[in-house]
Amino acid sequence: MKTKKKLSEAIIKGGISSKLAVFDLDDTLIVSSAKIQVLDVKTGKVIKSLTPAEFNYFKPTNKHSLSFTEFEDLEILKKSSFITEVLSKLKEFYRRGTHVAIVTARSDPKMIREFFLINGIDIHPDLVIAVNDPKIGFKGSIAERKKEAIHRLVEEGYSEFVFFDDNEENLALAKEVEKEKNVTVETIKVP
Repeated sequence: MKTKKKLSEAIIKGGISSKLAVFDLDDTLIVSSAKIQVLDVKTGKVIKSLTPAEFNYFKPTNKHSLSFTEFEDLEILKKSSFITEVLSKLKEFYRRGTHVAIVTARSDPKMIREFFLINGIDIHPDLVIAVNDPKIGFKGSIAERKKEAIHRLVEEGYSEFVFFDDNEENLALAKEVEKEKNVTVETIKVP
């Protein structure tokens, strides 16, 4: 993610920003009907379907494999509902000239950006980070990958973060960046 020059030149509502509002997508900004399929590793049959909230607490075993194909479907994403209270906060950050990023467990940043463009929200393409995108090569749990994304955003020059997420572990690891990088990270739990 070599975007230093691009992001430093990005003009969002009139200027450069050291502050960045970071939003998770599923169950933070939107509610989607997409589900994670838990498959029997031997038969390939679906054992159960999990919402993102249920997946936060699911512990797969070696008898399970996971399918996230519904999260790669733009048509399912288009049918999602925005959580209006959180969306209004995102729009308020834009109105104030604060840059906005999406850091999601999904794997296709172009699809996420297209979804926002369809809904009239133009998020800088380098600020749409899908932590499961194999091209960026993040490792570890979702929370560890989101933390790595924030580290990269610090490298881009951001020093003040407001991080919205529905998952406690994601919030806790994001907060750790504050001590590691001498930046401020305000975390906000979205119910």
